[in-house]
Amino acid sequence: MPLYISEISTTRNRGSLGSLNQLTICVGILLALFANVAVAPTGAWRRLFGLAVAPGALLALGMAAAPESPRWLASVGAHDEALRAGRALWGAECAAELQSPPDGREGKAQAAASGGGGGGGGGGSALTRTVALGGLLFLLQQFSGINAVVYFSSKVFRDAGVASETLATLAVGALNVVGTVLAGSIIDRVRRKTLLCVSWGAMGAAMLGMAGLRTPAAAVAGTLLYIFAFACGVGPVPGLMVPEMNPSATRGQAVSVAMGSHWVCNAVIGQAFLPAVDAYGLPGVYAFFGAVCFAEVAFVRLCVPETSGKSMEEIEKGLAV
Repeated sequence: MPLYISEISTTRNRGSLGSLNQLTICVGILLALFANVAVAPTGAWRRLFGLAVAPGALLALGMAAAPESPRWLASVGAHDEALRAGRALWGAECAAELQSPPDGREGKAQAAASGGGGGGGGGGSALTRTVALGGLLFLLQQFSGINAVVYFSSKVFRDAGVASETLATLAVGALNVVGTVLAGSIIDRVRRKTLLCVSWGAMGAAMLGMAGLRTPAAAVAGTLLYIFAFACGVGPVPGLMVPEMNPSATRGQAVSVAMGSHWVCNAVIGQAFLPAVDAYGLPGVYAFFGAVCFAEVAFVRLCVPETSGKSMEEIEKGLAV
């Protein structure tokens, strides 16, 4: 989905539209939390699974009616179809957004230059670098602890002595939505790297604060700050940048690698969190997450290219050089 959204968006609104994917995820998490409270415990998992059918069916119907990506059509040489799809999506902006020549030679040349055509040389190493960067962005996103916080916030609040861990967890879900809405409103006006660095820095500060101040107030305030900081940058930006950083001929493979990294690391964190807490204590695990967050700020500053304010074609031409 991040790949499709990035390709059907215009340059001026690619960030805000790309953040909608993360927003819908956050809304889904919040609705799931509400459903968990509202549905009776007896036989709840069957009812909850049944509720999940509706959004999946709506997504399938919506994608069946959605136009094909004009940029993908142009990259495979279907220029007439690309123009029709581009006019339907972008209207008068179609010509500015679709800059590839009708025979698709530019896309093929860029694919060859970046290693997508099976050639060797420096282009192949450039492609390897951008694919690796995408995978690392999602690996670091997960190892900053986000899904440990989402999955186990009720237990953390309960162990900290919070009177109503259910209400605190609902607050986490609601703040995640609010932060993502805020990110969507500014993401096309602020540099991608700035958002990532500020977001990860605030997440690290929140984690270290919770590690040092083991009180119910610190647990709630630190968790809420962490979630809000994540939602304002680290949540939506990696899924937006991975398609931006990779040329059209290999963009799909790069997104697949990034999503694979996301879900493998998600599973590792989900399975390892409680054993790690038993072994090292919650402060020790939070200190680890905080250290990872600060390491990620340095990683973004030193290794990640800036993509804001550039069309997909401009970014692709830069990669082919």
